[in-house]
Amino acid sequence: MQNRITRLEDLILALMRGDSNTDGSSAGAATPVAGTATPDDKATTQGQDGNARLGGNLANSLGYLNIDPNQGNSKYISQEHWQTMLSEVSEVKAYFANHERELETGHERVSMSKPASSREGLNFLLGAVPPATEVELRAQLPPMSTVLALCSRYFNSLDNPIIIVHPPTFNQQLQRHWEDPSKTPIMWLGLLYSILCLAMLSYHKIGDEPSEWEGQTLKLAGEYRLRTVQCLVTADYTKPVENTVETMLLYVFGEFSARPDIDLGLWLVVSLATKLAFHMGYHRDAKWFPSLTPFQGEMRRRTWALLRIADVMFSHQVSLPNTIHSHQCDTHVPTNLYDGDFDPGTQILPPSRPNNELTPTAYMIAKVQLCKEMSDILQVTNRVDGPVPYEEIMRLDTRLRKVYQELPAHLRVVPDDGRHESITVTMARFSINALYLKIICLLHRKYVPRARQNPQYAYSRRSAVTAASETLRSLITLHDESKDTSTSTSTRGSRPLEWFLKLMATKEFLVCAMLVALDLHYDCIAERSIDERIQATAQFWTVKQRAELLSNLKTIHGIWEGLAGGSTEALQASNVLDIMLQKINSPAAAVRTTQETPITSSSHPHPLKINTFPIEQPEHTSAMMLDPLAPGMMASTAAAGSAAQGFSAPLNMDFSSIPYGGLGDAGEARASGSLSGFPSLMAGSDFAEDFDWNAFETFTQGGNWGGGDMFQMFPGS
Repeated sequence: MQNRITRLEDLILALMRGDSNTDGSSAGAATPVAGTATPDDKATTQGQDGNARLGGNLANSLGYLNIDPNQGNSKYISQEHWQTMLSEVSEVKAYFANHERELETGHERVSMSKPASSREGLNFLLGAVPPATEVELRAQLPPMSTVLALCSRYFNSLDNPIIIVHPPTFNQQLQRHWEDPSKTPIMWLGLLYSILCLAMLSYHKIGDEPSEWEGQTLKLAGEYRLRTVQCLVTADYTKPVENTVETMLLYVFGEFSARPDIDLGLWLVVSLATKLAFHMGYHRDAKWFPSLTPFQGEMRRRTWALLRIADVMFSHQVSLPNTIHSHQCDTHVPTNLYDGDFDPGTQILPPSRPNNELTPTAYMIAKVQLCKEMSDILQVTNRVDGPVPYEEIMRLDTRLRKVYQELPAHLRVVPDDGRHESITVTMARFSINALYLKIICLLHRKYVPRARQNPQYAYSRRSAVTAASETLRSLITLHDESKDTSTSTSTRGSRPLEWFLKLMATKEFLVCAMLVALDLHYDCIAERSIDERIQATAQFWTVKQRAELLSNLKTIHGIWEGLAGGSTEALQASNVLDIMLQKINSPAAAVRTTQETPITSSSHPHPLKINTFPIEQPEHTSAMMLDPLAPGMMASTAAAGSAAQGFSAPLNMDFSSIPYGGLGDAGEARASGSLSGFPSLMAGSDFAEDFDWNAFETFTQGGNWGGGDMFQMFPGS
C-alpha cells in the first residue's frame, strides 16, 4: 500500500513540474528503495541511504523545460541555474508569473541603453554581415599609427586573452603586412581586427579614452568586431587554418565584454571554436607530434587553456553541458614563461619559471587548473544516468582543495604586510578565489537540503553555504574598493574595478546568493516548527555566523539594485532576493507547521523522516580532514552546536554534526507536491488496491498538463 501511494506521489510531482513524459517504470522502480526501509534498516544501511536512494534522486533531477506553444519554442534550464534553486518558493514563482510584462519592460529599457551592436544578436551567428572582399578588408584597416597604438594598448591591457598571441612574433608579422598587405592571410587580418576591438573596449572600461576617440570607443569596437566576422566568413572558418581558433576566441571575448547579460550565442560560438580546435588537434599535447616546433606547441597550449576556460564558463552561465571532457584530451597546461623566453626559432623550450613568479601566463595557468576541476565536477553532478556515490563527491572535494593549495600564494592570499598591489594582481586573485569558492558550491549544493535529514552531509552544507557567503563577501569588498577613490591599486584609478564589478557581479555570483538565501529561509521555517527535532536543524549556524550570512545577502541586494538599470539579470536577481529577504525577516505568515504540511526535500518528493541514528565515521574521513572552509571563512565557530545536539564530529572535522529534519523546500511551496493536496483522492481505504496504475501512467505520459502555466523560467518568452 505505502509503495503504491509513494509511487503516485512520484507521478504527481513529475506532472506538476511539467514532465508529461514521465517514465512510469523508473518511478515505480525507485519506490521500493524509499518506501520499504524501516527505522531499523536506516540504522544499519546509512551508506546505502546516502548513495543509492539519495544519489538516484540527485542524479535524476529534471531541471525545467519551458514550452511556448504560441511561439513554437522550448527552452531547457538544468538544476544548476540560479532560478531553478528558488523554483519551489511560491512567492518567487508568483513573481515571475505576475510580473512578466514588468520584466519585459525592464529588459527593453536595459537593451535600449546599450549600443545596437551590444543589444542585438551575435553577427557571427545571424548571418546578417554584409559580404566583404579581401581587398576591402585590407583597405578598411585604420592608419598604421592607429594600429600600432591599439596593438600596444592590447598587449598592455588587463585582458586575459592576450596570452594566446605572442607579442614579439605578432609585431614582426605586422611589419611584414605593411611591407606588402596583399600577401597577408585574411584569417590573420581577422586576428588583427579582433585585437583592435579588444583594445578599444579596454579604453572604454578603463575610462582613459584619448581625445580623438572620446565617446566613440564602443562604436569603433563594434566596427572592428564586424570586420573580424567578415574575415572569418571570407576566409571560410569551416576550413580552419592557422589563427582560426585564436580569432574566434578573441571575437567571443570582444562580444562578452560588450554585453551586460548572459548570452546563449557566446556558448554556441565557443562550442563551434572548440570543435574546430578538436579538428586541428589542439586537444593533444604537442609532445606527441615532432612536426610541431616548441614555439607552436607552447602557443597551442595557451590557446587550448583559454578555450577550456571559455568552454566551461560560458556553458555554466547558460546551465548547459560543456564540450570538452578531460578524458578526451591530454594537452598540458602552459609553461610559466615570459614572452621573451621563447620565439619561433627556439629549438628546446626553456624550463618553467618558479611557480611563484608572476609571468603573464601565471594567472591563466591557475585558472585553467581550477576550470578543469570544475568541468569534471559538473560532469559528475549533472549526470542523469544513475546515482553518484557520496564518496565520489568527497574525492572530488579533496582533489579540488589540493589543486587550490598548490596554486601560487599571491593568487590565493592577500599579503599581510599592508603593501598595495597592482590592479592586475588584485583582480586575478579575486577571480581565482571566487572561482574556487563557486566550484565548492556547485560540488556540494545538492547535498545542502539533505544535511537537514542526514548529518552525514553536514560537511557539504557547511562547505557550500560558507563558500557562497565568502564569495559574496569578496564581491562586497571589491565593490567597496571600486568606490574608494583613495585606493592606489592602480595608476588608472578605480574605473577598472567598476567595470570588472559590472561584468562579473551577476554573471558569476547569482548561484551563491540564492544558496545562502535558501538556507536561511529553511532555517526560519525550522525555528517556527512545533517539532523540536526540526527546530534543532536551525541551530546549525551560530548567531554570529547567521548574522554575517544575512548581512552579506542584504549588501549584495543593494549592489544588484544599483546595477539593475544596466542588466536584466541584475534586475531579476535583485527583485527575487528582495522576496527572499522579506521571507527571511518576516517568515511567520508564510510558514506552516509540520502538522499542516509535510516538510520535504527538493530532491525527494516524499515527506522525510528524522534520522536519529548515531553518526558513523565515513570512509572518506581523510578527505574531510581538510578544512571545509576556505581561508578567511567563518571557521572560528565551525564546530559550535555539536555537543549540544549529542553528536561528536569525526576526527579532525571542523564542522558541527547535528541531526537534521527533512527541510528541503518551503512548506507552502511543496504542499501541492504531496497527496495532502488531494484529500478526496485518498478517502477510500481500498483506493490503492483498486486503482488502475498502468492506465494512470499511460494517461500522464500522453496528456497535456499545462506546461505553459508552470514556473516561467524565461519571462516574456
